Amino acid sequence: MSLSDENAGLGRSDSHDFAAGRGGRRRWIALVAIACAGLSLAACGYRPLYGRAAAGSQVSSELSKVRIGLIANRAGHRLRNQLLDRMNPRGEPVSPAYALTVNLVETRVDLGVRRDETRTRANLTLTADFQLVDLSNNRLLFKAGARRVASFNIRDADFATITAESAARRRSVEGLADEITQRVAIYLNRKSAEKR
Repeated sequence: MSLSDENAGLGRSDSHDFAAGRGGRRRWIALVAIACAGLSLAACGYRPLYGRAAAGSQVSSELSKVRIGLIANRAGHRLRNQLLDRMNPRGEPVSPAYALTVNLVETRVDLGVRRDETRTRANLTLTADFQLVDLSNNRLLFKAGARRVASFNIRDADFATITAESAARRRSVEGLADEITQRVAIYLNRKSAEKR
């Protein structure tokens, strides 16, 4: 074996060790970064709204005490069902502490006009104004609004247009239900934190 063969072998070995070391360093740096991120979130007072870590905050139990009022029209019926699934998954409260009322307005604006003045696109806008009332004293606790816009194509076939509009309405209702639930949960979480 010549000296050049030994150096060539060492070079491969050194470069292999260096690459393995670099990968090890990358993993170590990634682990340190993840640990720092976790510590910084814990230090800033971050607490999840749901799950085991939030058991002390009682957000889920507070949400289950919300009575959700009837909402007018078909989209309102769907929104109420979505809110019930999110806030009261075990059924409506027997003795509610809060009442949530929602006023839902739906508008449709046709867009995308062709030369023959037929419409090809539309925006469906759902606007929900909602308020949370404390039932023990009928005091207004929280009032806000939420809005969702969904677009859909207007087809030559009426059934395709109705299906597309229905899907846009469903997406908007689900988005509104998520936003309303989150905003009420955040309010109730802050309220319970102030009591402590």
